[in-house]
Amino acid sequence: MKDPLEEASEEVAPPTAAIIGVAFVVGLVGLFVLQPGARIPLLIVLGLVGMVMLHEAGHFVTARRAGMKVTEFFVGFGPRVWSFRRGETEYGVKAIPAGGYVRIIGMHNLEKVDADDEDRTFRSKPFRFRFVVVLAGITVNLMLAFGLFFVTILGDGRATGPTTTISGVTEGSPADEAGIRVGDRVLTIAGEPIDEWDNVSEALVGRADEPTTVVLERDRREIVLDTVPAARTEDTTNGCLGIGPTVGTENVGVGTAGREAARTMVVGGRDTAVAIGRLVSPAGVSEYSRNFSGEIERESPCVSGGSDRPVSIIGIVSFGSDAVGDNLWHLVFLLGAINLLLALFNLIPLLPFDGGHAAIALYETVIGKITRRDDYRADFRKMIPVSAVVLIFLLTLAVSAAVLDVRDLAN
Repeated sequence: MKDPLEEASEEVAPPTAAIIGVAFVVGLVGLFVLQPGARIPLLIVLGLVGMVMLHEAGHFVTARRAGMKVTEFFVGFGPRVWSFRRGETEYGVKAIPAGGYVRIIGMHNLEKVDADDEDRTFRSKPFRFRFVVVLAGITVNLMLAFGLFFVTILGDGRATGPTTTISGVTEGSPADEAGIRVGDRVLTIAGEPIDEWDNVSEALVGRADEPTTVVLERDRREIVLDTVPAARTEDTTNGCLGIGPTVGTENVGVGTAGREAARTMVVGGRDTAVAIGRLVSPAGVSEYSRNFSGEIERESPCVSGGSDRPVSIIGIVSFGSDAVGDNLWHLVFLLGAINLLLALFNLIPLLPFDGGHAAIALYETVIGKITRRDDYRADFRKMIPVSAVVLIFLLTLAVSAAVLDVRDLAN
């Protein structure tokens, strides 16, 4: 794919590029060393950039092996900051670190290519090569997702269910105001013993706005705190505190870790596909637009966690940092989940997604078989309107999600 901002880009002089590059690296190192709180967000950002570039590397390697000419491999978009050429490919960094791209010549019938290079274009290759190249990035993301899930489960253990130890306290919630802390273990609520996490909601039935005593274990000592649970929803008297449980784990072997990683892929893939389908549906678009109309209530003080709406890279870093905390295993799992999301999102059979290019390659092959024309290629002029609509939707979603993420962080 060609850099969409290339027409507006300008080369940066080598001395300036060197200064920018050194300043950027020094800034990252400084933040990592001097600001411990910035380390997890930085690792998430670096992980995002790394997985995007590995996705593009999948396209690059398979394209080269298929005999296609790859002219560019860049991190970022926009003006070139720094680059070098090795052979026929230019490698480098661009000013906007929002991803990366690989440029393969002759991706469609509208692109003009030197006659000497025509047999090395994407469009000139058989279906099997084109199909493998466009799906190579998705395949890399799926392999990374499985590997990261596998490593996390093998190293940190398999989840066994929620425990009565608190892993999160929502800011401004009844639990927060009462002084309940992460790491506390719930012993009783309103005199009811809490032996498992489900007992928490059971003990709070009908206790919205009712003074409630909570007994906790903290540092091997019992702590007694008084709180007033909030209503779980507007139309119920059931209370909630705004706390989340720690998930228990158990050590497993290699085989079990592999099966659990595969199960995580299946469940995560199903949930992601449902979420994408809901997002692009008329009901989903209407619900998302209510974030800007003020019709959606701000997050309940009972809820511990992030938002169920789409988030930008700002939201991923913010919510991800909160979810990871100080546990690097959670970071590895988060990067696996993001890889799975990238893979499934790219499978959407519309341009400019990889799934769109795969669908076109399949369409060309089917029509070529029917018409007995092995050289049949689709006319991209007819696909430009659809591609434009998809791009506008993606840009709108990205900008609006970033605005909402900034607003939520500011509140």
